[in-house]
Amino acid sequence: DVTIVEFLDRALPNEDADVSKEIEKQYKKLGVTIKTGAAVQSIDDDGSKVTVSIKNNKSGDIETVVVDKVMQSVGFAPRVEGYGLEKTGVQLDRGAIGITDTMQTSVPHIYAIGDVTMKLQLAHVAEAQGVVAAETIAGVETLPIEDYRMMPRATFCQPQVASFGLTEQQAKDEGYDVKVATFPFTANGKAHGLGDPTGCVKLIADKKYGELLGGHLIGPDVSELLPELTLAQKWDLTVNELARNVHTHPTLSEALQEAIHGLAGHMINF
Repeated sequence: DVTIVEFLDRALPNEDADVSKEIEKQYKKLGVTIKTGAAVQSIDDDGSKVTVSIKNNKSGDIETVVVDKVMQSVGFAPRVEGYGLEKTGVQLDRGAIGITDTMQTSVPHIYAIGDVTMKLQLAHVAEAQGVVAAETIAGVETLPIEDYRMMPRATFCQPQVASFGLTEQQAKDEGYDVKVATFPFTANGKAHGLGDPTGCVKLIADKKYGELLGGHLIGPDVSELLPELTLAQKWDLTVNELARNVHTHPTLSEALQEAIHGLAGHMINF
């Protein structure tokens, strides 16, 4: 048996709410218990078993769970001490190294990339930052990273979760008149061929201008589907322009095609 304890009110709280609902549904099918709105109070390992006390954030009730192993995953912290950074005069921003959109620190000849900047703690983001820093140092044209929310993100659970941009709620909170289209993998032939027709593709766009605001995917190998969406967003393709892109059949990417056509107002096969 597996029990997941999440302090906030839903699983994967940084993802779109519909993705959270789907992952909770799929994990329930697997027999995984997810306790949301809860906090671990104590962990007691006697060598043969581990006793965990869990507090419900709303009621204050304490529940005890006895397990074989405990795995803790509580986020990242930047490593900014122990290698002489304090001697350089580089300024910190809430414990991380402050940078511009070209990775320059407060000391003009010092650049920083990766987890020490606490922008988005992902390897591919650090790589992208490194490219921008190198191009800036070399004095060649570069593309500054202005909005880290538009970076692709993936959670390699089962089923996979992948996303970029704004959630539906975030887009509404920012004042967008949103249009949403969702296409399920139960209607995708390749997903059935793989024996894993779970999850969906959910896309969010600005209704007025057709701008792609975010994509939220859960299902088989969905992390492989993000680059098409992030490229379209990066170069300001509208939904109607993106809908003209032809996708190979049968592929998982057809789920993207269908959701994009849904935003444009005319799904083809659903």
